[in-house]
Amino acid sequence: MMRAFDYLQPTTVAEACELLKRHGARARLYAGGAYLTIVMKEGLLEPEVLIDIKKIPELRGIHFDAGEGLHIGALVTHREVETSEIVREKFPILCDIEKQVANIRVRNVGTVGGNLASGEPLTDLPQVFIALDARVKISGSSGERAVPVEELLVDSYQTSLAQDEILTRIVIPPLPPDSGIEYIRFSSSSVVDKPCVGVAVCLALDPAHKICESARIVMGCVGPTPVRASRAEQLLIGNPVQPAVIQEAAKSAAQECRPVSDLRGSEAYKRAVVHALVRRALSTAAERASVN
Repeated sequence: MMRAFDYLQPTTVAEACELLKRHGARARLYAGGAYLTIVMKEGLLEPEVLIDIKKIPELRGIHFDAGEGLHIGALVTHREVETSEIVREKFPILCDIEKQVANIRVRNVGTVGGNLASGEPLTDLPQVFIALDARVKISGSSGERAVPVEELLVDSYQTSLAQDEILTRIVIPPLPPDSGIEYIRFSSSSVVDKPCVGVAVCLALDPAHKICESARIVMGCVGPTPVRASRAEQLLIGNPVQPAVIQEAAKSAAQECRPVSDLRGSEAYKRAVVHALVRRALSTAAERASVN
């Protein structure tokens, strides 16, 4: 049973930030409620003030800017991303991923901004956004700032958002030419919608010689936050993406992640899954980059 709380409905980001500043740690933002309502019902979180931001129009919408890239408003639902023609044209991988997120009921109400702002470690989008070098725009009582998604997530269920700040938008820069991206998620149970491991890979190749010019390998659900496989990325850059190189990079990635043993599998099991998924994702991303 939920504890009683005050319910506020600001209509602008500035008003919402001011309310957060005024009520401090007593307040929580409410958008889709996919995460918040669960923890409130379980008594894990008992805010005294709930600030409903669903009536703030500037937090909605999807559009593409040739300079900055794809803009996704914080209140855009998973279902809206899944069915967006703009997203399908510019970043079809996101539409495909969203089909795997939870179930249709959750996707209809859960928001992309809420997914990131919750700091949920067992989810799909953060590692994909990091692989795409996405950043988030943040507003607070002291002004606006932008940070990479990689810097937003600091620990399990913890972000770098200040008490009076709101995540307003996700911005994904245009992909470089001759690039390919792949995301593979694996769940240890067919009845659980949360991934056990999720691997996102983005490669850019030299069009003439098919040499890897840039690489981002991001492993999710094997640490409190998504993990960049930096050493594995360096093994790829400057080399042709051939089976032997892919194998070495996958081996390195499995060593770089930080899994813990739990109900979804042992540490050794998860490292083995990471190795297999990175190898597959690199091969697919390289193929896609070669045909672009």
